[in-house]
Amino acid sequence: MDKWLSHPTAIKILSLMIGILMWAVVHFDSEKTPNTVANLTETQEIDAVQVTPIGMDDKNYALRLLDPEVVHLTVQGSKSDFLIASRNNDYQVTVDLSQATEGRKVLPVKVNLPRGLDLIEVRPSNVTVVLERIVTKEYEVTVKTDGIPGKGYKIGQPVVKPNNRVHVTLPKDQMDLVASVGGTVSVEGEEETVNDKKMKLVAYDKEGNELTDAVISPSVVEVEIPITKPFKKLPLQIGFTGKLTDGYAIASFTQSVDQITVYGPQDVLDKYDYYDGITIDLSKLTESGTMELDIPQLEGIATVDPLTVTFEYKIVPAETRVMSHLPVKMIGLSEGLNAKVTVPPNGMVDAIVKGASNVLASLESKDVQLIADLSGLGPGSHDVPLEVHLPRFVDQAPNAPITITVEITDSTETLTDPGGAGENGGDSNATAPDSEAVNGGEDAITGNESAGDAKGNSDGGATNSSTNSNTGTSVP
Repeated sequence: MDKWLSHPTAIKILSLMIGILMWAVVHFDSEKTPNTVANLTETQEIDAVQVTPIGMDDKNYALRLLDPEVVHLTVQGSKSDFLIASRNNDYQVTVDLSQATEGRKVLPVKVNLPRGLDLIEVRPSNVTVVLERIVTKEYEVTVKTDGIPGKGYKIGQPVVKPNNRVHVTLPKDQMDLVASVGGTVSVEGEEETVNDKKMKLVAYDKEGNELTDAVISPSVVEVEIPITKPFKKLPLQIGFTGKLTDGYAIASFTQSVDQITVYGPQDVLDKYDYYDGITIDLSKLTESGTMELDIPQLEGIATVDPLTVTFEYKIVPAETRVMSHLPVKMIGLSEGLNAKVTVPPNGMVDAIVKGASNVLASLESKDVQLIADLSGLGPGSHDVPLEVHLPRFVDQAPNAPITITVEITDSTETLTDPGGAGENGGDSNATAPDSEAVNGGEDAITGNESAGDAKGNSDGGATNSSTNSNTGTSVP
């Protein structure tokens, strides 16, 4: 060993190693070691981290304000931890509302960071929250229709199933905004009732805007919308044909309805003032009883209500009655002619009618109308049969036709000078007094012969062939 140390080369090598060691000792700085370690971690600022409310009783409260909604975080960690946190978005900031009640509160936030990161600071550390109590109120459902039904059809009152009332839940400050709750159903082109149509319910404010926060129970209902044709109430007119067995009459005949409701397009309904189509053959009725008949649907009518009508009738032995001193109504006389009944002389006629005793007892003269049709008849004397118009279930007695004699005169003959009668050989005693002569002239023009009667009465011996002094015409 000593020999080795005494070798010049060994001494040089040893000296060099000692020199390097001394240089290292001189240049070593102990304070730089922590900085080398510090270079392995870093600090980052995390902006706009969303604050999440938790624990709120959302059945009774609604969060009306959260201020601020985001916070700023300062955290520290290694690059690898930051990289992992960035990928997983694991920064969580919450505010606990489990103990909060209605009104405004200032509450602290809680920060949950990913593993390996440390929180340096959160700004702000508190947030302001406002809770509003939730209330529930009952509303009636409003159904709106969209579109136009088929031609002539009308929309009836919608029916909501199971019922037309629902519950709306909203924060108390919004409940007063609710103006209506309902939905819309299309009826475009519909010709039949819309059944079991599902409709989603929406809450609206006064301007018709939807309140999206409203919770409606039930949220969907079924709707029935009647689609009907226009209707009109019309009197039901019954027609009769045939006759009862001879010797019998109807004492009473009642029907269950006097008017019916008919449905159809409006232009069709406008054509009807009454509803007929039912005719009863009296020859088939042999005894008192009841009958039910269907009400037919006339052209253009969709349906009728009711569908049937019931009749109750009573048949009894017929009786007769004489209706005395009935006036005669003359119709159909040609222009320029006048007519007067000459037989019977007073122009009043008796008529024999038959029917049930109770019906005849209530019959009055005004209920019987005698018509003389003078159509096509010219001047002269004519025997004219009368048409007898009677109330229902009253007939003219058989073998008792009525005929009258009518004198028809021409009222267009020209009047002559009233003074000519004396010049033509007329007797002054055969002339009616002045006032009566004037009336006689007027009566001759109208077809009445009172002037001639007046002249005959004036002299007591005038004949029917005498000449009327006022008219110059022959008066029968």
